[in-house]
Amino acid sequence: MSAPGSIYVECPICGKETLHRVIKGKVSEKGGVISFEGTVKCSECGNVHNASIKEDKKIRIRAVLSDGERSSKTFVEVYPDSNISLDDEFIIDGLPAITRGIEIEGKRAEMAPAHEIKTLWLQRYDRVKVKFSVNKKDVTVSKSITASPDEYFYVGDSLRIDRYDVVIHRIKTEWGIVRKGGVKARDIIRVYGKKIN
Repeated sequence: MSAPGSIYVECPICGKETLHRVIKGKVSEKGGVISFEGTVKCSECGNVHNASIKEDKKIRIRAVLSDGERSSKTFVEVYPDSNISLDDEFIIDGLPAITRGIEIEGKRAEMAPAHEIKTLWLQRYDRVKVKFSVNKKDVTVSKSITASPDEYFYVGDSLRIDRYDVVIHRIKTEWGIVRKGGVKARDIIRVYGKKIN
């Protein structure tokens, strides 16, 4: 196993954990523990010193990643003693994903130690679907748009959805109906709007 090009370790001069360039070193694995020993140089102050690190080897957890209407099987690598909860975020193939389900021994959990998890259910999270109910006089139609999870939608804002110009008059969230102010797309269950032309 070859040594990494850089590592994060505590610098005895800076007194904090900083990125260090590895000058020379070796990596070994024994009993599920990965060890590094070598000489490193701090990128902050330039101090050269010896470093020794031991960490548990990461484990692979089976995962199902949903991307809109499609799902694919993948894996997540984590430390065995880490806890995973609903809404934890991961990077899968360069894309952000959020935990939507945790399966342990045939049942669902809200949180579990990594070594007990059988399957993680993930959802792509660089965009979310925002559902709209658009009222056109005596008819209401359902529409949806995609947005960044952190994009805000405000009561009173107007926007174009398909061929409709719509003004938002309320937003439904898990904690209730919002009639003033804004809500992040990630927290929206449904937006209610009226057609304005």
